[in-house]
Amino acid sequence: MSDVHQNSMTAPREADDECIEIFRAVKDDVVKEILRINKDDARHGLHEMDKLKHITEYSPVLYATEDVAFGRNYFAKIHLGDEKYIHARAHKNNKEEISFYSLETTPECAVWEKDTPLKYFID
Repeated sequence: MSDVHQNSMTAPREADDECIEIFRAVKDDVVKEILRINKDDARHGLHEMDKLKHITEYSPVLYATEDVAFGRNYFAKIHLGDEKYIHARAHKNNKEEISFYSLETTPECAVWEKDTPLKYFID
């Protein structure tokens, strides 16, 4: 099983048609997760989402993959407008079914900058 220290994630590369297809398929789930985090953030006064006022764009710019026994994991840096980015993870199984997995978050941050490296994350 992969973890943040031992995994086979590829080096990030520019988003291509494959990446765009994967993250377009999970866009609704990604937006729902952003809204859930925003609601929890407001309820608990954490202010993680203060940097993200509106989603004005949804454009994958970088991605990496990890081949696993049951399919392929996709990690992407997605531009949301106003120089704000999220890191999202999706999975395409061996039956070609695509599902949203998670967003990269830390106790301090859920919205990233352009130069924040895309790295392996679990949730």
